[in-house]
Amino acid sequence: MIKRIIFTFLIFWSAQIVADDLLLKPVQVSPNIYAVIGDIGGQSYENDGLNSNLGFVVTPEGVVIINSGPSTRVAKALHAAIRKITPQPVKWVINVNSQSHYWLGNAYFQSLNIPIIAHKEAGRLMHEMGEMQLASLKGVLKDKAAGTQITYPSELFQDKREIKLGSVVFQLISFGSAHTAGDMVVWLPQQKVLFSGDLVFTERLLAVIPIGNSGGWVKAFDSAMALGPKRIVPGHGKQTNVQQATRDTRDYLVFNRTAIKKMQDKGASLQEAVEKIDQSKFRYLVNFDLLSRRNVNQIFTEMEQESF
Repeated sequence: MIKRIIFTFLIFWSAQIVADDLLLKPVQVSPNIYAVIGDIGGQSYENDGLNSNLGFVVTPEGVVIINSGPSTRVAKALHAAIRKITPQPVKWVINVNSQSHYWLGNAYFQSLNIPIIAHKEAGRLMHEMGEMQLASLKGVLKDKAAGTQITYPSELFQDKREIKLGSVVFQLISFGSAHTAGDMVVWLPQQKVLFSGDLVFTERLLAVIPIGNSGGWVKAFDSAMALGPKRIVPGHGKQTNVQQATRDTRDYLVFNRTAIKKMQDKGASLQEAVEKIDQSKFRYLVNFDLLSRRNVNQIFTEMEQESF
């Protein structure tokens, strides 16, 4: 009996250690602007579900966080990392879209009475998909999901919103449906730094999903790049520039839309497109084998609907 009690205690103690040992390492993008670069693979127990990028900006009046992360555990670790850099309080949290890795850490920041902002369409999708996202996350993270619960943004906007802390300007801009229906960017016009959210994927292959639109994505990408960013923090991958963002994101989308259009004009079926379109020039991107055929399937379906 005593051995069983000791064993149970050790299991509990080990779980507590696992829950408390997450250290995030922000990288400096520009003076007072930081990013936490997530894994470029899928969400897993080993990477704490953090397979996208978080960020924060330090101003004389406080801190603005871009994305709360996939869990309360990650949100706490993000706040701890910020405190090592500045004593300034967090004033705002921004969710760039409705994907779980960007917003399921909201509850932690709400408990600190920090307002959370998202696009109106992202808010709609969070309400529609949040329960499913949380269930999926718990299946992956197990004990690391402890304390994570659904907390929706407290403030929503439609097209554009501006925040000013001291002399620092933040522009929250939606360019329409892209990777998801509620994508936005966070643009720092004075520093020429763009937190692009999922308008930009680098190093890994992007995913075209049913709640987005590949044609709108290309247009939104072009609008974001027209802002003239010097540095870009993408949704996935290391900080980058317009050239790499274009190569890894826009060029891929345009390549497939062009190839699919040619096949549809010839009367080809979806299966023929999936089998015959040669995407190998993009094989250098992580997750190519997992996502490339799925992407053609989704884009083909979208483009069929566009013709009606």
